[in-house]
Amino acid sequence: MIFAEAEKYIMEQLPMYERQGIAGYQGGLEKTLLLLEKFNNPHYKFPSIHIAGTNGKGSVSSMIASILQEAGYKVGLYTSPHLKTMRERIKINGQMIPAHWITNFTKKNLHLIEQIKPSFFEINTVMAFCYFAESDIDIAILETGLGGRLDATNVVTPLVSIITSISFDHMKLLGETLQKITAEKAGIIKPNVPCVIGEKNLETMPVFTQYAKKNNAPITFATDKFVTKKFYQSLIPPILKVELNDENKNIYKLTSPLVGKVQIENMKTVLCTIEILKSYKYKINYNHIKKGFIKINKNTGLFGRWSYVPNDVPIIMDIGHNVGAVSNLVDLLNDVKKERLHIVWGMMADKDVEGILKLLPSDAQYYFCSPHVPRALDLRILLEKAKNLNLNGKAYKSVRRALYEAKTHANSKDLIFVGGSAFVVAEAM
Repeated sequence: MIFAEAEKYIMEQLPMYERQGIAGYQGGLEKTLLLLEKFNNPHYKFPSIHIAGTNGKGSVSSMIASILQEAGYKVGLYTSPHLKTMRERIKINGQMIPAHWITNFTKKNLHLIEQIKPSFFEINTVMAFCYFAESDIDIAILETGLGGRLDATNVVTPLVSIITSISFDHMKLLGETLQKITAEKAGIIKPNVPCVIGEKNLETMPVFTQYAKKNNAPITFATDKFVTKKFYQSLIPPILKVELNDENKNIYKLTSPLVGKVQIENMKTVLCTIEILKSYKYKINYNHIKKGFIKINKNTGLFGRWSYVPNDVPIIMDIGHNVGAVSNLVDLLNDVKKERLHIVWGMMADKDVEGILKLLPSDAQYYFCSPHVPRALDLRILLEKAKNLNLNGKAYKSVRRALYEAKTHANSKDLIFVGGSAFVVAEAM
């Protein structure tokens, strides 16, 4: 078995929500716990930080990992989705898990996998825990895949639980109201473990407060601890400079390649988490924090959050795919100076297609496409719904062709945006 065979087996033979939708989702912790027991419970062998949320959890995970790396710690980072290879999901100090490690693990445990029949995400999570334990990391940053309460990562007792912003997404699995979605995310809150909530919202706050009280978990709302004094951002190339004050009037002057007001809220969430880690005697200073934010992309390999691709025509790629994320993206697109906007766009069939399309700018030229995954929205349906909302453009059989056409029709003063799904961004890359 070579790596390509191992990756194909894990991704195609095991149920995978990202590719298949609900048919690929196996909620519950039973199979994960059974597998972990077979491997002598590797998740007990390192401390962790656990992160859930609809939007922002990938950025927050990478910010924390980058800061801890700058402080000299050996940091495991487990995130999803991946764009090019499943190796991206499991990293130590920014380096992807070796291909041969995944190949050997798969080959050695093929019988066990066939016997237990886990989902892609369950075996991936167990693989990450085994690799982190074997590598003797100092700490792991773990991002939930979907929801929280029944997510395969929810087997750890972390040093701190983090929940970023809540928006409508995966409603068929998590619930049709914000309160129900919040309850699923709040399922990662553990007894006596501090929790940091990134967004203070009148609809979600009572749910978080209730879960924290029930678990005797100290709760911090990040927006209560930090105030934005001023900020400046350039969108192309992306640079965010922000000055924050904490409740003790300490000043944080920070710079990041992740732009948008939502990233300022993510920064506040991260700073609250760092203070909690310092109470656990982690040695992190202001210089580590500043460098961690500046070097987030270099330290972790993060891509797909308003990622700038230098080209004859500027290209921005973003994996945002729900109402909350797309709303923030449209605000940024409106702020970019440009002659014309060209949007390469594809979606998954189980998203709030009309709700998202209604947010998109009507003065852009669209290049609609469908990524090559079973869960993708049929191109004819996408084009029809877009036309009904006065979004003008043509349909193309592949992301590659759509991007080619956008580059052909744009000039150097225009902007090309690629988004709608992580799969669209992956194929565009």
